[in-house]
Amino acid sequence: MSAFAAATDSHDPLQNLVQDVFNEYITNEMPIHLLHITKDDEETRFQLVGRDFVREHFKNVPVAVYIYFSEEMLVDGEERENRIRERVKKELKYAIFSHRWSKQEPLYHDILDQTMEIADDQEPVPDDQPGWKKLQHFCRIAKDVHDCEFAWSDTCCINKTSSSELDESIRSMFRWYRNSHVCLAFLSETADFAAFQLQEKGQSGGKAVDAWFERGWTLQELLAPSQIKFYGSNWKPLIKGSTNDRCNEDSKVIMKKISTLTGIHMNDLESFTPGMDRVPEKMLWASKRRTTRTEDMAYSLIGIFDISLMITYGEGNRAFFRLMEEIIKRYDKWDVFLWSGPRSRYNAALPNTPDCYTPRCYAPCCPALHCTAPDCTATDCCAPGCIKTLRDTIGLTAHYEFGDRRFALTNHGLEIWVLLLAVNLEGISEESPDSRCLLFKHEHFTVKARHIGAKPGPRDRNWAVGVLDYSVGDGGYVDRIRGIPYTAFLLSSNKHVPDHLPETARWKKEMTKEVVRFYPHDPVHEPLTLLYL
Repeated sequence: MSAFAAATDSHDPLQNLVQDVFNEYITNEMPIHLLHITKDDEETRFQLVGRDFVREHFKNVPVAVYIYFSEEMLVDGEERENRIRERVKKELKYAIFSHRWSKQEPLYHDILDQTMEIADDQEPVPDDQPGWKKLQHFCRIAKDVHDCEFAWSDTCCINKTSSSELDESIRSMFRWYRNSHVCLAFLSETADFAAFQLQEKGQSGGKAVDAWFERGWTLQELLAPSQIKFYGSNWKPLIKGSTNDRCNEDSKVIMKKISTLTGIHMNDLESFTPGMDRVPEKMLWASKRRTTRTEDMAYSLIGIFDISLMITYGEGNRAFFRLMEEIIKRYDKWDVFLWSGPRSRYNAALPNTPDCYTPRCYAPCCPALHCTAPDCTATDCCAPGCIKTLRDTIGLTAHYEFGDRRFALTNHGLEIWVLLLAVNLEGISEESPDSRCLLFKHEHFTVKARHIGAKPGPRDRNWAVGVLDYSVGDGGYVDRIRGIPYTAFLLSSNKHVPDHLPETARWKKEMTKEVVRFYPHDPVHEPLTLLYL
């Protein structure tokens, strides 16, 4: 029997598998709606279509895929199915758009059930319709340059009046960008590559960075696609001659510059794998980005951490707390608590926003901590040196057993074992209305911390540090041999707390502007204490 004849045989197991993979891929891995771009001798058009249209348009793909694999000896099982899926993905090409929203963006209902004409490249588009102009440029380049008949834009390809479609779209967004043939990234504030090279971040008086690098959603749009191409404000590519700026030697200079601007390591820019690892570093990437909707600061990170989160607009900052809840369930390293600043209103041991993970270039109040960035003078910095300090600190402790790895959120708060070391408040200085520098002393070390919130009374509290990254062994201990500072919660308890209240519930975490860290002069070895914070 010929391969073509076998492809029409409904009893052929390989044919059935290919057809199943094809249908499942369209249903689960491709966007709900796409723009179908057509071109004839006279003009280019696009039309909003659904998955059924896509399935019918590519109906011959299963036959081609079957013929391709029928000539190979494929082993049964997961490997065979994965190879078939990759081949199907290669055939079902679509371009995807990454941009910053502007005025007069075309929405879903504006193009529904209509065939839209794309103006000729030389034909002027009214200046009061920048969104339409942008969409037309995107569709034209997707078709003419990247040979994609289908394209997706978040402006017009999501029916936001449908809560179920909006929910699926947001949860699937990272996967849709990952599965695209190419992502076209439009830098509306960057004229060309020379202007791009002049951009700086975190430098007083420096050139402004393009807003694309400051938006929350564009973080996953940068990391997810296997191929990405950057275009300037005139819709000319920043680097000519390549259709992919991610792993091309000629365009690697773009990724190096982006690494400098964002603090994202080149390895991640060239090949990013989502997952529940390096939580503080990934939060750091998001810390200086903004979203119009508060909830989107959390929703834009679910793909990066590869977790699922119910989409509930209207919940405000509770969305980020729910994101942290999911992270705590699956992450078991102490560095998830390497944050400072305002705490969540829902749990004092969790941060309020990703910005709490910004490395602080520690003020004179805390000389034990320092940023290694040579050009850093700010007290709130995102320079590469600061990020390197974070990576080095976590990396040095990753090879040993440090801290509690079984912490969990309970109905009593965060349950965590710490090395609880009592300290005495020795002085208060550098006061401002909402913060002050506190000096604490222990027999074997000194701790300085900029406390924020209500000013503590001089005699109404007991103080302690709850060391998080203590060395494990018959309790917990700290020493100076490790060579890097220890990280701790600053804890306080009311001196007049009732005697019947257990030790686990007496302490609460205080907010500090910087991460609390210290060097011990001598070893300290104590039993561990279970706290509920």
